[in-house]
Amino acid sequence: MTTRTARKCKRLLDTKASYTMPNRFVPPNDDVCEVLQQRLYDLIDLASHAKQVHWTVQGREFLALHEFFDKVNAELNDHADIVAERIAALGGQVKGTIQAAAKDTHLPDYPLNIASTTNHIEAFSSSIFQLKILVRASVKTVAELNDNCSADLLSELSRKIDEISWMVGAQMEPKSREAT
Repeated sequence: MTTRTARKCKRLLDTKASYTMPNRFVPPNDDVCEVLQQRLYDLIDLASHAKQVHWTVQGREFLALHEFFDKVNAELNDHADIVAERIAALGGQVKGTIQAAAKDTHLPDYPLNIASTTNHIEAFSSSIFQLKILVRASVKTVAELNDNCSADLLSELSRKIDEISWMVGAQMEPKSREAT
């Protein structure tokens, strides 16, 4: 094989390799991975909040809320998986343990001593509202870092969190309106 042909083959192989396996040939974007990792911690934490409600809610709406928060937990875990896989695809080190999430989450601690529907809905709503703010800020940050795929992933997460937040809020008793 001539030197010229060898160089041409090497270029083709290098191009294909960097396209098919970016995490092995392209250094990770540490800033994007860090933002995604923070949201992963928060998703893991919020999923545990949903499971806490699932296990401990009481009252007339028990069965509906028990099933609802089990589904919320599953959806949050699905999105955590997507975020973790994006970190890995970018060549970052995924830290997805409960211990890591508990240490570095930005969400408030979930109260463990509540059982009433109203108190659970209020506590979970507080947590999900905090995550909404964080995810929206992360979309902007990642877009400014020129990673449109990760920004799109976070935008989709933001839409899902909005939907869950709306559904959780719909579980609350409407406040009575007094005539003025």
